Amino acid sequence: MEKGQRLIIIGCGGVGGPAAMLAKKLMPDIDVTIIREEERFIVR
Repeated sequence: MEKGQRLIIIGCGGVGGPAAMLAKKLMPDIDVTIIREEERFIVR
């Protein structure tokens, strides 16, 4: 992936979290976004 590209990972329960961490470690120039289900959605 090239600098400035985005990686979106859906789900964090199984391998989503570790996959996001590994992707950021291997490709530090990309933006990693994790979408996960929450019981209560809070907008900050």
